[in-house]
Amino acid sequence: MFDTSRGLLLRQGDPVNLRPKTFALLNHLVENAGHVVSKSELMEAVWPGLFVTEDSLTQGVRELRKALRDESQRIIRTVSGRGYLLSPQDAGESPASDLPAVAVLRFTNEGDATDAPLVDGFAEDIVNALARFRTAVVLARNSSFSYASDDPGNWVEVGKRLGATFLVRGRMSLRDGTVRVAVNLIDAANGAVLWGEKFTASGSGVFDMQEEIALRVTNRLVARLDDAGLTRARPKPPASLAAYELLLKGLVHLRGYGADDNQTARKYFAGAVAKDPHYALARSYLAFAELIIRDYGRAPPEILADIVEQARFAAGLAPEEPRCHRILAQALLCTGTYDAAEWHFRRSYDLNPYDADTIAQIGYLLAIRGKPFEALTWIGKAVQINPIHPDWYHSDRAFAQYAAGDYKGAVVSWSMLPMTSPVRLTWLAAAQAQLGNQDAASRLISELKRIAPTYTPLESIRASMLYEHQSDADHLLDGVAKALRMWSGT
Repeated sequence: MFDTSRGLLLRQGDPVNLRPKTFALLNHLVENAGHVVSKSELMEAVWPGLFVTEDSLTQGVRELRKALRDESQRIIRTVSGRGYLLSPQDAGESPASDLPAVAVLRFTNEGDATDAPLVDGFAEDIVNALARFRTAVVLARNSSFSYASDDPGNWVEVGKRLGATFLVRGRMSLRDGTVRVAVNLIDAANGAVLWGEKFTASGSGVFDMQEEIALRVTNRLVARLDDAGLTRARPKPPASLAAYELLLKGLVHLRGYGADDNQTARKYFAGAVAKDPHYALARSYLAFAELIIRDYGRAPPEILADIVEQARFAAGLAPEEPRCHRILAQALLCTGTYDAAEWHFRRSYDLNPYDADTIAQIGYLLAIRGKPFEALTWIGKAVQINPIHPDWYHSDRAFAQYAAGDYKGAVVSWSMLPMTSPVRLTWLAAAQAQLGNQDAASRLISELKRIAPTYTPLESIRASMLYEHQSDADHLLDGVAKALRMWSGT
């Protein structure tokens, strides 16, 4: 323990003897915990105005690691070519390992094929409702929906593959404005059905039914339920089922990769807002679709300001809806408003600590803010909850790995993405160049020049970077410049 008030390093309450310069080195690292501190900065901080060699710094770090019993170098990390980093002792609250893990499988649509978005959205809202009880780790939609409720599979095996203790299966039909749902809770250890029930509702009663299903499932998982937590976190439902259905149809397209998917999603979200102007979640996703279409931080400042205002208004309409805070945080990050972005990301996490997307995006934010090792911890938590995750998790992990000097890891992560865009090819080439892999970096730049002959990697990357600290931006630009030199042979 480092007692800053008394200037002591303590082990089980007893002071650990350190030379004054070694203590000064520790003090500077503690002040910058979670950030990479360059060797030159450390030498200036510890030996101000004196000429000393790197050997003095190396000796000081060696003494610190011995005093901290850090033989594995997990506390004080060497970041190749950049300096040293003191890892924070706590990167945030981890999902408790002694809680049961619940996977809500994709519900079976027993109605018209066009109702599929509504059925998926209904099941996803049960996922969100369950997470608010905080009595179980609730696996993310991407992972749990990889298995359908009507699969004739072995439920024990499905539980093992998902890492789930319990499975929720369901069937749903929508006819003449009436929703009928049948739900089962399965013990993944033996495949036994623990509970099953049928529900029927119409109009706004559909949203009460979602909460009731979540309540019934939770009551089967634990003996006691924190009703206050449910009341605090329950979002206001939309005014009409039509607005809800338009939102769900928009989400289907927002998650697609077709050329016009985001524009189509925006139309559905706008339709939902027209049906219910106070539908906060529809307003949030309308702002988010616009952010995507405008290419995030590359959007003109006046457009970004308008998007932030829309997202802020939506979050004000539903301050207990975590997704509204998450979308506002993403918009704020694109404007470089780092503190506010982090506040809203963490508010979203506080409201739903098992939303894997929020957890992964907190990791990305921390990487942007110069805390790559802490970022990797958060992204690892997201992958644990959502093992079958979307591709952008790989990109967020790669950014943190590159910033931490783990270029091999960044190459692996970026290689998992479709390398069809000039930006992604540039990122991967930068990591290969930092590893000294001239052939690989040159091939990537050649492919980039083939598919986008007018694209200028250095200028484009410089214009789109969101890093809070110039040193992190310079680190990425250095890799890009190396790759270009390897390609040109200069």
